[in-house]
Amino acid sequence: MVQFQLPAADWKDRQTQLYAAGAATAVLGGALLAKRALRQRKPYNGSYTPETLPSGAYDVIIVGAGPSGSVAGWYLAKGGAKVALLDKEHFPRDKICGDAVVTPALAILKEMGVFQELVDADEIKLADNGGFVSPSGLAYIGNSQHKLGTAAAGAVKRIHLDDRIARAAARAGAELREGFEVGTDVTFDAEKGLWTVKSVEGKAVVGRVLVCADGSTSRLATQLGLCTAPPQGVSSRAYIEGGTHNTDFDGVCFYPRWSLPGYAAIFKHAKDELGFCYYLIPCGKNADKGQLGNVTADDLKRLHEDALKRDPFISRAVGPKAKIERMRAGSLRIGSQGVPASYADHLLIIGDAAGHIDPLTGEGIHTAMMGGKVAAETLLEMRAAGDFSSRSTRLYQQRWMDLFGHDFKLSQKGAELLWKYPIIMDACASEAQRQGDAMMSKWAEVMTNMRPKTYFLRPDVAFNMSRAIVRELWNQKVLNRPSAYVLQEPAANGKAH
Repeated sequence: MVQFQLPAADWKDRQTQLYAAGAATAVLGGALLAKRALRQRKPYNGSYTPETLPSGAYDVIIVGAGPSGSVAGWYLAKGGAKVALLDKEHFPRDKICGDAVVTPALAILKEMGVFQELVDADEIKLADNGGFVSPSGLAYIGNSQHKLGTAAAGAVKRIHLDDRIARAAARAGAELREGFEVGTDVTFDAEKGLWTVKSVEGKAVVGRVLVCADGSTSRLATQLGLCTAPPQGVSSRAYIEGGTHNTDFDGVCFYPRWSLPGYAAIFKHAKDELGFCYYLIPCGKNADKGQLGNVTADDLKRLHEDALKRDPFISRAVGPKAKIERMRAGSLRIGSQGVPASYADHLLIIGDAAGHIDPLTGEGIHTAMMGGKVAAETLLEMRAAGDFSSRSTRLYQQRWMDLFGHDFKLSQKGAELLWKYPIIMDACASEAQRQGDAMMSKWAEVMTNMRPKTYFLRPDVAFNMSRAIVRELWNQKVLNRPSAYVLQEPAANGKAH
């Protein structure tokens, strides 16, 4: 056996390098531990304690009574805060949305007592089975509920959801003011530590903290200079009358390659109604200028209508006799786009206004509600401590980042990968077909923030996915398996064939 031995000088050099590497690692690890140990964990003490609040003023003014604003209002009122919950509309009112309410949001609805109200009124449909169709037409529809022990999602129209959450906040003690449209006269008196918010009709509300919860366009955060760009994502929605369609599943996402990383989805509602929606997600080097993968917002109507008429999977599920309402569209502020910071002195931005929408899924109801709860809990701590300066309000951003925001960067990277390499989704579908509901349940957990996206980086998961990608490369590139996801040609009568 041949033995090799380093010269003494080389061995000493190698030892020096090892010691240096070890020292550098120790320093870096120590710095990270020190940073974590020194991390701010509670608000600073200040002079604006509850007893200093002027008569007629509120602890918190929330502008926008959607899921984030009303959830925040509920928890704040339950915690003893005096809350003004303002909304420009009168409830019940509609909101363009995919209507999917996933597990973390369902838990909050149960805590608020709203979930049972929705069930009793037959306004929510919990998903027993669902799945997805990949860019090459590989499909898997399974039942992950028996693996998770609970439904991963439910479908509820926003006209019902928002109304019930806002009413729950009012019952908890928040003062709900409907028809209160905030105008341009919004000012902060730094000396008194008070906001004055006036409606377009001149009505005034005064409070310690202002919470912007006015949706993805957030006119309020924009006029205050805290939102620097308009939302870039878009989505469509159309309801389909119950009893007129062919759909036999509860929820499926469709990933045609031409609109990646965007996708279409069908969710079954109560009373056998369907909600069909199409999400277009910012992606590409010009994502901040309206690039949505290979399409733009101008393509939304065409993609929506083509999907219903020509998509081989969607058109089959919808059927030829479906009664479909006219398409409506809304904007999506995804992954905190255009909102560098969600806090300032005596101010928080929450929900869609803060861009709390996942960049991979386009879903935002659950993150809006989770963020609303975090905002309320943090504000109650600040109220007790008496400080609402940015050095305390930044705790809110730190906490929502810890809860779900840390996933946004990886979600954006995931969206970029799916756009560039659609075969990844094909591999996911192939692996789901191989593993069955065991994988589908894990997929559902990741896509609903029950597990972080880093789950896909675990060695055991990454190995199986790598193997599935190799299988798909072989099937598609070597065996030339044709794609089953091809738009049908329209016939002369306008129907696909």
